[in-house]
Formats: sequence, C-alpha cells, structure tokens
Amino acid sequence: MKILHIYDGHERVYPGQGSVPTVVYELAKHAAERGHEVVVIERKWNGLCSEDVLDGIEFKRLDLKIGSNVPYTEVPYVQIKSLHGTTRLVISRCEFAYKAMKLLKDEHFDVIHAHLPFAASILVTLRPKLGDRMIYTAHVGEEGKRFGLSASAPLLLKLFSPDLYLMKRVKRVVVLNEGLREKLLTYKGIEAEKIKVIPNGVDVKKFGRFTNDEVEKVKKYEIDGKLIIMYSGTITPRKGIKTLVRSAEIVVKQGYRDVVFLACGNYNIDRGFYEEIMSYIASKGLKEHVKFTGFIPYEDLLILYSACDIFVLPSFEEGFGCSLAEALASGKPLVGSNVGGIRLMIRDGWNGFLIKPGSEEELAKRLIYLIANPKERDRMGRNSRKLAEEVFDWSKIAEKYIEVYEEVVKE
Repeated sequence: MKILHIYDGHERVYPGQGSVPTVVYELAKHAAERGHEVVVIERKWNGLCSEDVLDGIEFKRLDLKIGSNVPYTEVPYVQIKSLHGTTRLVISRCEFAYKAMKLLKDEHFDVIHAHLPFAASILVTLRPKLGDRMIYTAHVGEEGKRFGLSASAPLLLKLFSPDLYLMKRVKRVVVLNEGLREKLLTYKGIEAEKIKVIPNGVDVKKFGRFTNDEVEKVKKYEIDGKLIIMYSGTITPRKGIKTLVRSAEIVVKQGYRDVVFLACGNYNIDRGFYEEIMSYIASKGLKEHVKFTGFIPYEDLLILYSACDIFVLPSFEEGFGCSLAEALASGKPLVGSNVGGIRLMIRDGWNGFLIKPGSEEELAKRLIYLIANPKERDRMGRNSRKLAEEVFDWSKIAEKYIEVYEEVVKE
C-alpha cells in the first residue's frame, strides 16, 4: 500500500516532540518496516529540508507563508481564544490544505491518514472523493470542548466542530478509548461501523534501565536523594495540576519530606495558570518539594521515567495519555484519574491506582501508600512493564491500523 499521513500541527513529526507527532512517526515507521510506501506531509520547520527520508519514511514539508515555522510558538489551544488567533489559524490551515492538494493531484495514495481535523476538512470539502480513502484519528483530550458537549466550549466550536465535520466525510474514524466511541454514537450520530477503537502505543524497547553515568545527567533537576513522584505533560488546568500540587501539600504535611514532585512539561501554553500555581506553591512553602522543569529534552525525559519512583497523571480528561504509556513501559507504579484512556493502562490495585478526578485527598492517600510500601511499588512496576509489552507496544498497535487501512482499500 501507498500510505499518506497528513499532520498540520504545531510540532515537528518526530518522537518526543509531542504526543501526536510521536504517534504519526511510529505508525509511519512501522508501516514502512512492513514494506509499505509511506509519506508524511507536515509544515517545513526552520532548519529542516523540504524533502527528507527517515526510518524509511518519506517526508514532504510545505513551506507556508502564514504561521510560524518554529515548533510550539503557535498553539491552537491558545489561538482559538482570540479572533486574531482564530483567523490566523484558519488561514494557515487553508494554505496547508491548498499546497497538500497540489501533491495529491500529482500522486495517488491508497490510504490517506489525517491526524488533525483542520486541513483534512478543507481537503474533503474541495475534493469529496478523498474521503473514500481517508481515515481520521481523533487525538482528542478535551472531548467536551472539541465536540461542543461542554458549557465551557468556545463559541466557535459550539457552532462548528471540525472533528465532527471530518468524521462524517471519511471512511473510518479511530478513537483512543471506548468512552469517546460511545459518546459519538449516542450524541453525535456517527455510524457504529465507521468507528474503530485503537489506543496509542509505546516503543517499549526505548524504556528501562539506564547507566549510572546517564542518570547523573538528570541530577540537574534537583532530584538527588529524593523519592520522585513524576508528572509529564503540558502545565494546563485540564491536566489536574492543581490536584497534583494540593496532594503534594497533604503528603508533605503528613511528614513525608524526602519526596519531590517533579512536573516535566511546557508551562508557557497557559502562562497565567502557571504563575497562579507557582504563587500557591510559594504561599504553602512547597518550593523544596514541587519543581517544574519546563520543556526538557526527550533524552532526559527517558532517563527521568526510569529514575522516578511513582508516576502520576491526574487529568480531568485524557484521550489516551502518551506519558502514562511511557511510564508504563518504564516499569513504574501509576496513579491516574479514572477517565478516558487512563483506564486502559491502570488496572486498579494491580499496577497502580485509579482516583476520582480532582480529588487531592484520594491522590495523596494512594501516593502515601506507595511511598510507605516499596515492595508494592516494585510489584506494580513489574506489572506495568508486562502490560506495556503485551498490549501497548507499537508493533501491535501498528498492526491494528494496517488492518483498518486494508479495509479501506478493499472497499
């Protein structure tokens, strides 16, 4: 098969550049390893070539006039909060779609795999027949906003959801968890036979033990001699950061002072929220125990997964949770909210604990149990690694996608 991946997002398609870019890269790489011809279209990022081949994947990068060519500088989450940002986002995606259309006229692809709804919606509007060869993976974390199910959804998304528009015009829709599938069937009328549930995966062999010299490299994050409770992801309200910080306050007050809560991730997406959190930390005397690293190199992140003792993801919504999958592959006990894709990776009491979203008391209780019981941490960590190997390794996830591609081609 000749497979095209379309990614019009704000990061480069490469492992460690964000959840969705990592997914695109891994799916493309594994399909190429199986002998398929694979092309990825993305923006031409500053310093990268217009055409490139990596791990058997052919990259075609579009040189756009509108929008930044530096990753993370124009984030849709922020752009849609203002008329200027929304206008710029729409124009940029229209330009992306126009230039992608020229490529699609010159080359035939058996399958077109879209990972964001913006440019793909324009493509299927201008050339409806493309939908007959297209699948769309809804990498959705904020379901309420994205599908207009929440009162807090931006007015634009209440009036028009690019996700739903695209879903109704493509051959297959892939969602990351059963809960979202049920919502689409119940509230949005998407046909049952069209929707597939396939979780994201993890490159299990990348995660595990590191040498002492490698671990030395991450001591700059002020974790030496501490029991490390780690979070990885953007520093935004929906990720449950307030819950994490308030649970840290409870843990420290209970006398567990040799503990550090290490929050790894970009805090500039919602700078006002980050400053509010830092003010709270200062007011409660928690600076020694709660540390925010900001965005860190992926090679450091891999080592930190191995170096930490417990991994936490207290999100209010989570389509899948790639960071949780990486902690799973690193063999760590997990504590996460009982929502979305988190339920797929945490088997309560077996490799970690599920908690009620927003409950700092329950989170603190589970963390204190794991802090006080190192044998339980080891047992749960071994179970996490086993689950990652048996269920979530990318080789298994990619095979499920190839089956979907084959269905599309046959129809």
